[in-house]
Amino acid sequence: MIGIRSSVRRSGVKRSNENLLKDCAALHLLRFVFAASLILYLSSILPALAVEGGAPIPPERFSADYYKVYGTPNLTASLDKSRIYQGEETVLTMTLSNRGRITSFQINEEPAANRREEILAAQRELELEKQRTVAQDISVLLQAENESAIDIKRSAAFPGNIREGQTSPRLEFPLEAYENALPGSYRLIAQINYTYQKDVAVKEDDDRPENPDVYYWYDSLSQTIPIDLIVERRSGAQFQILNVTPTTLRPGSEGNVIRIRVKNVGDDRASDLVARLRPESGLYVSIDESPIPVLEPLQEAELLFKLDVSRDALPGKNYQLRILFQFSDSRRDDLTDWEYAYLRVEGEGREWAPAALLFLALLAAALIIAVRRKKKV
Repeated sequence: MIGIRSSVRRSGVKRSNENLLKDCAALHLLRFVFAASLILYLSSILPALAVEGGAPIPPERFSADYYKVYGTPNLTASLDKSRIYQGEETVLTMTLSNRGRITSFQINEEPAANRREEILAAQRELELEKQRTVAQDISVLLQAENESAIDIKRSAAFPGNIREGQTSPRLEFPLEAYENALPGSYRLIAQINYTYQKDVAVKEDDDRPENPDVYYWYDSLSQTIPIDLIVERRSGAQFQILNVTPTTLRPGSEGNVIRIRVKNVGDDRASDLVARLRPESGLYVSIDESPIPVLEPLQEAELLFKLDVSRDALPGKNYQLRILFQFSDSRRDDLTDWEYAYLRVEGEGREWAPAALLFLALLAAALIIAVRRKKKV
């Protein structure tokens, strides 16, 4: 019985192994069939997807490329203004124009005269080849060569596509010319990147001759366009502080009359001039405006203000006075300029100094007189 059972068990194991081998073979066959089917499926749909997406399919895939067209986009840049003033914050507006053109074309292959689908495919290709000069997906990066003088606060713009002979929307670049920027010409660089349609090919279809398959090739181009920006003085009128009277004030003093001597060192007159005093914290203005009808070149004038000094003002400190000038010149109205002056706050211990000096002088005189009288006696 034991021998019979062992024989049966071994027979069952053998049949199980055979079934397992058959199952593995079937599984491998199924995997092979699935992989082959997937490859055939992808090979049938990828060309169609490439046609729709404009993917770069090799030219040898096509039976005909009827035309070869030459020419590319050519972008130029122009500004709404090319001059700004020292210390001015403004928005520089740029416009791009596409001056590209088709320079020439050649016929690679003539469509057969007796094949309507080839004639329609060739016409379709020639129509599409004209789009070669369209600049697509344009990006603009504006930079200043001298960033210590010009600060471009937003440097990128994306105008989209520009066809031949057309212009872009207005591109805005906020920027500032620093106050210390010297008058003169400053170079801006516009780096422009875009794509364009390098070639087109069509493949005729007997079933739908009016709608052949279209294949596109694209390439990228970059242009670097230099732009000159002129920084000018805010005005031909320019102001210089000559002196401040008095030069020192006491802590806690009130109603101090401050006289500031100013000179127009520019080459243009300043009209309707109003000077406003803006002192540092610790000094307070009771009269902060001093008008001057006209200040000619090289002419001087005196500005009058009234100041109070805080009791908490720091003795020995030089306090800054900012004098703001609002005026017109021969070219522009509503101009603004400013200059700086300084006042020193004296220590409270020095209030007695003039009286002490006078007392010492009188005492010295009395001693000299007494000595002389003693000698005579």
